[in-house]
Amino acid sequence: MKERTFENQIELRDCVDFKVDSEKCLHCGLCVRDCAFKVLSLNNDGMPAMAHPEKCMRCQHCFAVCPVGAIAFDGVKAEEVPPVKDLDFPNAEQVSNWIKSRRSIRKFAEEDVDPAVLDKVLKLLANTPTGCNARALTFTCYPNRAAVKGFREAFLKAVEEHRNGAKLLPRWLAIPAIKLRKGGEDIFFRDASGILIVSSDETVPGVTTPREDVTIACSNFELLANANGIGTCWCGFLKLVQNEIPELLEKVAGIRRTTPFYAILFGKSAVKYARAAERGAYANIVYKH
Repeated sequence: MKERTFENQIELRDCVDFKVDSEKCLHCGLCVRDCAFKVLSLNNDGMPAMAHPEKCMRCQHCFAVCPVGAIAFDGVKAEEVPPVKDLDFPNAEQVSNWIKSRRSIRKFAEEDVDPAVLDKVLKLLANTPTGCNARALTFTCYPNRAAVKGFREAFLKAVEEHRNGAKLLPRWLAIPAIKLRKGGEDIFFRDASGILIVSSDETVPGVTTPREDVTIACSNFELLANANGIGTCWCGFLKLVQNEIPELLEKVAGIRRTTPFYAILFGKSAVKYARAAERGAYANIVYKH
């Protein structure tokens, strides 16, 4: 299977590797009906074929929907992917409990996250849905305390350079930054052992929802991290600081200043919560008939 990169994305759309096993195919047409962009059609023999490969966004719905695994897509055969019926899924109550007991972690343990566990979680983010299946997300990870220390130092240096350039900073940023430089409380990154910055390259052809893609990816990371015993906290402070200092992430992480992004702090939680918070009827639900 040819690796998908930003550079060959357009090329890939014109050379989709779509094969159908004629001995397995039921001629049911499920793949054709489920194709969102009418890329597939049945030929004279009743076999699915790519009528408009240039429209294919490589979502693999055809591959996934085939009940007998007759379709191979980009070199991947059905027998290489476990059938959904063989997978374990939590029931509705378990999912509800998971959502209700989810907490933002702002007190992290000293130990780093196991690199193997973190790598497994990050690789699963390839399954994050993106608008038009653009898949233009980048996951910039500072995986341990040593890496976070370097990021924090670069962050403070960028803030100080901005301030020294006779540019005023709001008190909520200037004072905590000075305190952090002096070894005080880290309200920006909460002494987390890791930081993940999710960004979307909106210059890639086909990217239509870069900010939404980033948000969904962050939510998926939080879900996967929590399931693997890793606490998380959405780092709104970094977003606010970037708004004040547009060149910040370009200096600190090499992320272009106009690139949509969000950051998640992560690490082993130093706090164990005994129960879920009670939200009551907080949700503002409006039914329209």
